[in-house]
Amino acid sequence: MNDRHISKSSDQSSLEPTLIGISAKPSVEHSPLYSHTSSSRANVAVVDASQPHWAEATAELLRQRLGAAALVLLVGVGLLFIRELFVSVPFRLPRAMLLLVLIASYVFLKSKISLSLKQLRTIELTLFSLVGVQLVWMQTLLIMHAADAGNPLQLVVPMQMGILSWFALIMLYGMFIPNTWRRAALMIVPPTLAPLAVIGVLCFRDPTIAVAANAAQIKEAAIVFLIGSAASIYGTHTIYSLRSEAFKAKQFGQYHLKQLIGKGGMGEVYLAEHQLLKRPCAIKLIRPGQGADPVAIARFEHEVRATAKLSHWNTVNIYDYGRTDDGTFYYVMEYLEGLSLSDLVSQHGPMPPERAIHFLRQICHALTEAHNSGLIHRDIKPANIFAAKQGGAYDIAKLLDFGLAKRVGNSDDQELHLTQEGGFSGSPLYMSPEQATAESIPDGRSDIYALGAVAYFLVTGRPPFEGTNPIRVMIAHARDEVIPPSQLTTIPQDLEAIILRCLAKRPSDRFAAVEDLDRALAKCGCAGQWTEERAAEWWHVNATRE
Repeated sequence: MNDRHISKSSDQSSLEPTLIGISAKPSVEHSPLYSHTSSSRANVAVVDASQPHWAEATAELLRQRLGAAALVLLVGVGLLFIRELFVSVPFRLPRAMLLLVLIASYVFLKSKISLSLKQLRTIELTLFSLVGVQLVWMQTLLIMHAADAGNPLQLVVPMQMGILSWFALIMLYGMFIPNTWRRAALMIVPPTLAPLAVIGVLCFRDPTIAVAANAAQIKEAAIVFLIGSAASIYGTHTIYSLRSEAFKAKQFGQYHLKQLIGKGGMGEVYLAEHQLLKRPCAIKLIRPGQGADPVAIARFEHEVRATAKLSHWNTVNIYDYGRTDDGTFYYVMEYLEGLSLSDLVSQHGPMPPERAIHFLRQICHALTEAHNSGLIHRDIKPANIFAAKQGGAYDIAKLLDFGLAKRVGNSDDQELHLTQEGGFSGSPLYMSPEQATAESIPDGRSDIYALGAVAYFLVTGRPPFEGTNPIRVMIAHARDEVIPPSQLTTIPQDLEAIILRCLAKRPSDRFAAVEDLDRALAKCGCAGQWTEERAAEWWHVNATRE
């Protein structure tokens, strides 16, 4: 498994999405390579397309298009060369040389050699100039050869072939090469005069050619070239404008969106880059009109505010947030390399007890800060805990998605509306009994229950209660006794006792605070056995196997 691979992270069960009430939309899925960010409230204008990254994007596109154009030219010239092997023509050798240049150019453009925009423009000019020069040369030879035969009617074919060849080259350039309309005009208009100039010079030198190339023929050729040039320049301008608008639409302040890495009912998550710092990050956003009602956007903003107040190493870091001019709300997060615990277990099976303790204690540390700040997460689940590589260390736990976080003792009606529609909040597979029944207000012990359910999943590979009906799963959390983990797997008794205590139905029977849970985990016999060296070895071995 490549720990740099980007793919959507989600628990396998259909019950995993967060519930806000029974009919709530799922929050944005998290990616194995995640990132979170947020900061100022001011509206943010899009980045101007004249910035360096626009040139980089143009260079990347130009390289792709030049490769495609070279391939088309290669096929066309190659077919002509094959035909000319069986016909006596004076330009077989130059045609072969052009064919070799096209092959070399195509291979070069498809290689991994880095090329600047200036170098690519040089290749562009060289390729089309060589093809154009050969077209003019061929047209001249064919017309002169027909003139030597003394039959004016034979001159019509090379003239028409020359016109069609130039028209095809003009259209090929306009279709494939990204340009401003000014540069396209500069590259297209002067060369289109070449065939007409050739005919004019030949007519002046040879009366036979002048008879065949009458005013009507020259006028027809000029009209064809005019239409071709105008169509090519207009097409180039249209495509360039669309690219520019699309590029601008992908800019949020100083951030350039690069790749979609997660999508859900609440919005989207993109891999992005800060244009000045060149730092990778992830941007989570809600666009107006994408099922984003005012309540959804308010929840989104609530998540940012709640998470931005936390600074613990094991809580995802928020960099920036704001709104664009079109009303899109976004926030920027740190970019994490690795996998969610959901994907980690789904792809590699239950983890050894010492590794589970390693992750659980880190989340306890993150929750200690949150709870001491008066914030209850209320949506702890494997998909919201990330096993990251950071600062050269592996298995750094990151707690994500405080979208359902609630401030203890806060009676604000708006917040209650945002987080407790219908009385339910959280994910059914990891929901505490008091969240499932809504009979009491969840507190820090609800997060302890959910963390116990996560621990159960880590060591057994399954949540405490399973099912396809979310209501029945929630009822099971409130009513049924959980099957002890030791009946499903080999687990130390001390760790099992901690997990079962976390999963107690009554909050008073659980640990009173996450600090108490952390101390209990630290006393387990296998605590501390999952070292940085073991974590690094595990990731290196599994990265090699993928």
